[in-house]
Amino acid sequence: MALGRRRNRERRQRATRWLWRLSQAVMVLLVFLGFGIVTYRGAEEIARAEVSALEARLAEAAERESAAAAERSRLVVEVDQARVEASTWRARHEQEVPRPPFTDVLAIAAQRIAAGVAPERVMEVLRLADNPRRCEGRPIIRRFAIRSGGAPSADEGTSFMDGLLRITTAMPAGAEDVARLANVTVTTSWNGRTENLTGLPQRLVLPMGNLELELTITASELRGFAQAALATCPRG
Repeated sequence: MALGRRRNRERRQRATRWLWRLSQAVMVLLVFLGFGIVTYRGAEEIARAEVSALEARLAEAAERESAAAAERSRLVVEVDQARVEASTWRARHEQEVPRPPFTDVLAIAAQRIAAGVAPERVMEVLRLADNPRRCEGRPIIRRFAIRSGGAPSADEGTSFMDGLLRITTAMPAGAEDVARLANVTVTTSWNGRTENLTGLPQRLVLPMGNLELELTITASELRGFAQAALATCPRG
């Protein structure tokens, strides 16, 4: 009987020790498990923070890239506009700024005006200037009186080609400045036209069939007279 109780007591002691050891193992396991959970949660938070920071940096980089692309587009538009404006100004410069030989002509005209030649005279000479023409023979020159006051009569002035071309010149009564005040009338009978001109000299090219008649009217060296020179030139 005593032996049975002793065995039961030993059995309970062994069970108690086993339970104690098991509880210690479970506690150790729980400690490690808790530490692992805490470590995992910490690592997860750190990873989440790093991911968030990386996403923020990526968003900032995307914004900077978008802003840079917009800036590049704006600069491209500005460069294109600048090129168009430069091309426009270059074309205007080429059209509006005189270049040789125009600057040479302007310089000569300025020299003559500075020397005392009336600007109207310089402009008239330039207006009458032309390339040399291949004309037949020497021009026919005729001197005629300038009518002072009133309109010239049919018998006044001079004519060429049997009256087909007629020239008259008149001045206002008491006037002497033929360069500005002379009234010149040129009548061409073959086409029924009349040219009324003011001032001397005058130069006209009159087409007639396959010819061009080059008519020059100037003041004569004789006071109160003018002279007309007619040259016959083939057309073309």
